[in-house]
Amino acid sequence: MFSLKNFAGLLKKEWLLYRAWLFVGIFIGITLSIIVPYLIRRLSDGFTMENQLSFAFSILVLVLGGFYSILQFLASIRHDLKTKEIWLHSTSSIAQLVGVKIVFSLIGYAIFNIIFMSIAIYKVKDEIVGNFAQVLLLLLFFVAIIVILQLIMFVIMVLFLAFNLQMKHLIGRFSIVITMVTFFFSMNLWFKFTESKLYDNIFHHIGIPLAGLEQYFPKLLTMESTLGSIYVVEEIASIIFVAILFIIATKWLEKVVLR
Repeated sequence: MFSLKNFAGLLKKEWLLYRAWLFVGIFIGITLSIIVPYLIRRLSDGFTMENQLSFAFSILVLVLGGFYSILQFLASIRHDLKTKEIWLHSTSSIAQLVGVKIVFSLIGYAIFNIIFMSIAIYKVKDEIVGNFAQVLLLLLFFVAIIVILQLIMFVIMVLFLAFNLQMKHLIGRFSIVITMVTFFFSMNLWFKFTESKLYDNIFHHIGIPLAGLEQYFPKLLTMESTLGSIYVVEEIASIIFVAILFIIATKWLEKVVLR
């Protein structure tokens, strides 16, 4: 039985092993988003766009942070695979062990995004009309969406990691090429499917407009933004799909590891 105590213990282990990734990521992010624009202003006569440059660098940091988080997550799994006795002799299942790694990486990713989204918002505060509560709600709204998307990406990474290990057993080191080609081909097919009329006909039902939430968010002076709708059928299907994908990925990974 996977208890809360076991979960806390595994999460603490992840923290001890990979907290440096979070600290290094935050340090590099602060250097790029704050220190670099400041140094450019100090070293350049007449430079008056420090806030705009800092905002642009903050966005860049947020984009790079997504890839950095994936690297940390994969490094954590690869570390355990190199010493797979950790998994073989653990009282927890591989699905539970991978799940803890996903939770830890998502917590770190959420903290990272809160910090640098706050910096980005602060740098353009003069262009925002709203009170502190509205800005905070907007911040949490975007962080929640990004973290959910990252969760999906982590599950996909586990699936393709299992695929790569399976191919490596069959064809050796060339497996990474096959894995990368399969990954990008699959993503391309998926994006084409989500943009098709068939996808709309199947999943775009029971729409809930989000326009009512706009009154709780701040306004931007330089751009108009409107929220669309979410579809209940699509959201339920997404949750079920990700859950099934996680089960398949962890079962496949377990089979490869225990071979």
